Order: sequence, then structure tokens, then C-alpha cells
Amino acid sequence: MTIDWKKIICLICVLALFAGSAGEAFGVRPVAAKTAEQGSSSDADEEFRAVWVAYYDFGTSHYTNAADFTKYVNEIFDNAVALGMNAVVVHVRPFSDAMYKSAYFPWSFYASGKQGVDPGYDPLAIMVEEAHERGLKLHAWLNPYRITPKYTLTEEEKTATPLMQKTLLAKRLLSKKNPARKWLSNKKTSDDRRVIAYQAQLYYNPAIAEVRKLIVNGVREIVENYDVDGIHFDDYFYPAFTKETYQTIFDAPEYNAYVKKRTEAGKSVMPIEKWRKNNVNTLVKEVYSAIKSIDPDCIFGISPGGFIDYYHDDYFRWYVDYETWMSKPGYIDYICPQLYWSFNTQNTYPYYETLLKWEDALTCDSVKLYVGLPAYKMNTKSSVSSSWGYDSEWYNQFTLANMITMARDTGKTDGFIFFDYADMVADRNKDALGHVMKLWD
Repeated sequence: MTIDWKKIICLICVLALFAGSAGEAFGVRPVAAKTAEQGSSSDADEEFRAVWVAYYDFGTSHYTNAADFTKYVNEIFDNAVALGMNAVVVHVRPFSDAMYKSAYFPWSFYASGKQGVDPGYDPLAIMVEEAHERGLKLHAWLNPYRITPKYTLTEEEKTATPLMQKTLLAKRLLSKKNPARKWLSNKKTSDDRRVIAYQAQLYYNPAIAEVRKLIVNGVREIVENYDVDGIHFDDYFYPAFTKETYQTIFDAPEYNAYVKKRTEAGKSVMPIEKWRKNNVNTLVKEVYSAIKSIDPDCIFGISPGGFIDYYHDDYFRWYVDYETWMSKPGYIDYICPQLYWSFNTQNTYPYYETLLKWEDALTCDSVKLYVGLPAYKMNTKSSVSSSWGYDSEWYNQFTLANMITMARDTGKTDGFIFFDYADMVADRNKDALGHVMKLWD
């Protein structure tokens, strides 16, 4: 009989963690894992502790002018400091728009209440200043390809041609200043393919060089004009396709043109899965180079979904080439997989075993591993990912703390980012976050 030592070790660790949780109930505190050596204060050695501040955390009802926005941001950043964070990851471009003065993208709805309308002040400039006054690093978070949220089409609109459908979505959802709408509404047809409609959402086409140039220039202007400490992409690259259609939809016309050109030249051809990953990798590498050419100290990180095995089902999960990013320099400075499952082994991706897989993939010394943690699941009826039922571990007030302790104990994790701000300050999570804060220095 073959003994699966990894599962045995996992079970022992989980039992030990829950033993610690039970001990606390009887007045015995769990022992915090060893952290960085006392006295070491360099940025390179400091454990990264951040919270995601998403676009919907801004809203527009909290402020109408620079003073009100500054007051609201101060509240967010003061709470981040009180929670023991040393960084914030703030959404500055959620939908082909900008929470800053941009030469390429229109003002965000979340800056002024209407896309394309100048709020009369610069939200990112305020956030950088206020974060740094509190000793917080600020990473500017943007979605490179996503243009719009999902929109509900009428039955008649669903049958429209792809060009008519995406033009309709652009007119309804985008400012006239938005580059996607400009490409779709001008008289030229050569740039219509730079924007793709898929499942009632608009995306920039990852296969087109002009799209990459737009995205890279958008990153470049942030690093040139603002003293940000990092640029951050999350998990929105390609959308999720189906096995039956992935070879014929989205940027398949560009792939077919690539195949024809390579074949006619007598050159080898990549399968569509590898070709799509290469499209993303080309963008990632160009973004990294642009950032470093302006500010070598500004770091670049990506936060993919944590379901590591799904990325081998290339038709389904966004063409994230984490293996390249984590094994070769010149792509990223850190990766932060979103490990949003508990220790419960009924999950498809239980926390500990999935963490080990991500750690095993990291072979490049210049890349750091952070872990994305789900504050939003704490004290909620979250299901086990295998549909086994509700996961009671999210009602254990030590779950987040145990996740941190276990990741630290491996010696391969350099920090944590919590999703998201609203859940970090929610009353329901006070106890859970109290146990987390006990682990900080």
C-alpha cells in the first residue's frame, strides 16, 4: 500500500490548528509563527500585508468633492493601519476607465458618478499622498482587458450581429472618450476587432498589438505621473470558455490568420491554447519592462484565481501561464493566488494542499509569493466548492489566522492580501480579525 505522506501531514496540521482554536476557548492562545528577525526593517524582508480596495468600495455617494473624498479615503487608510496592514491595493482602472487624470482612458464612473466626467480633483493623487503619510505602500490595481461589466440584453439584441451587439454595448455603457467606443464608432473597420463582445461584456482583444500598446501606455502614465509603489493585475485575462466553442470564438479569427501566415511561410504553428497564453505573456512582459524602465523600485504583481489545476484545462480558465511567470525573471515581482477555500478537504482546492502546489511552482528567486485570503467568506454561509454543503469553517473565528500561520510555517510565503476592505471592517468579522492582528509583530 502506498502511503500519501502529504495528505497525512496536511491532516496533522489541520488537527493541530483546530486544537489551537479549541485551546483559545479555554484561555490558551495559539502560538504565533515566527516572523522576520527582530530589527530587520528593509522593504525586501518586510512581510507584505495588504487589503484590496475594490471599485465598489468607493461608490459615489460618499463624496462630491476633493475634501469629502479625502475624508473618506482617510477613513479607509486609517482602518487599514489599525488592522496592521502596511499596504493597500486600490482599484484605479476597473472598466477601461481611470481614477486619475489619463491621456488614454476616461474618468471612471466611480470618480464622478458618470464615466468621462472630470470630478474636479485627482483621486489617485490624493490616495498616494494619504497612504504614504500613514506609512502605507500603494499598489495601483487595474483590469487590463475588461471594458464593461456584464449587461442584460433583450432577446432581440441577443440575435444581433457581433459588430452590432458590441456597438450597442459601447453606446450604452461607455463614454464617448473611451478608447473602446472610439474604435467601434469611427468610420474605419480595421480597428473593430480590437474590441470583442462575449456573453454581453466587452473585452479588449488580447491578440492585437494596438491593444497591448494601449494597456502598456496606460500603465506607463501611472508610474510616470504618480509615486505608486506597485502595479497590480487581478484575475481577469481571457474570459472562461467552454470546451465545445473555445476554438471558434473570441479571438479565433486572429488565431486563424496567424496559422495561415505561419503555414504559408513554412513555419511551425502553436496550438490555440499556447498562442493565447503567449498573447497574455507578451503583455505581461511588456508591462514589466515599461514599469522598470521608469521606476526600478516600482513592483509588478498579478493575483490569479487560486485553482491551480484549472489552468491546465486551457479552454476554460483565462490562459494564465503562472508556470512561466513563477519560473522566469522579467515577468512579475510577485504572484498572489486567491486561495479562497478553507482547510476542508471536501473542497476541490483545500487551502493547505493548494498552497503547497503554488509554492512548488515558484522556482524563480526574484518572484515573491503572497497569498490572497477571503475575508468576505468569514461568518457567511459559503458553500464547500464540491457542493457538499455549507462550510462551517468560515464560522470558526481562527480560520484566517490559521491560514496565515500555516503559510508562514512553510517558510515560502512573503505576505498576504485580504479581500476585501468592506469585509475587513464589517462588524461580523471583528473577532476573526482580532485573532489575525495577534499574529502581527
